[in-house]
Amino acid sequence: MDQDTTKLSETIDELEINLHTSEINLSTVASALRNSEAQNIVKNNVMTSMASGLIPVPLFDMITLTNIQFHMIQTLAEHYEVPVDNINRSLITSLISGSLPVASMLGLGSIFKSVPGIGTLAGSGSVLILSGATSYAVGQVFIKHFEEGGTLQDFNPSNAKKYFSDEFKKGKEIARELVQELKNKKEDKLPSSDLDDNTKPADV
Repeated sequence: MDQDTTKLSETIDELEINLHTSEINLSTVASALRNSEAQNIVKNNVMTSMASGLIPVPLFDMITLTNIQFHMIQTLAEHYEVPVDNINRSLITSLISGSLPVASMLGLGSIFKSVPGIGTLAGSGSVLILSGATSYAVGQVFIKHFEEGGTLQDFNPSNAKKYFSDEFKKGKEIARELVQELKNKKEDKLPSSDLDDNTKPADV
């Protein structure tokens, strides 16, 4: 093999390596973007779930929460191009009921709203955090499942129990941070409102 042929072969090999590396990088970027969009879907549904915790009617808030989570799973499935035919709501109930402490806390928080007086306020506060945390955990479970190539037909709630519990703990912290963030935004608006009132022209 002459020198020119050797150089040409080395150049071709280098181009193939660079092309392969580029394909890997593009695949990594695409995967990261897909995951980021999935996380945004979950975050939006976490906030909606937390709002459902403010519903004052006991147990109706749980029905609303289930509907929100069901919609979230559908949206995630469509995002990952997973068929949503014959999706069953029992996927959610089986997953959450598989973690009895979580199911019990949600149920008790909702029922506590029926206590006259302070019950609604206290119950709503606890359900607000728990609802957000539960939706976060459900979302993370299905993101992981879809990322691994799973479908709605082969999902096994029992296998996801441990991961759900771990993500639920993270979800509680995230829900608390969202509540604090909303409180801070509300407090930040107060001085500007007072300033606006003070700068209004006096009545003539």
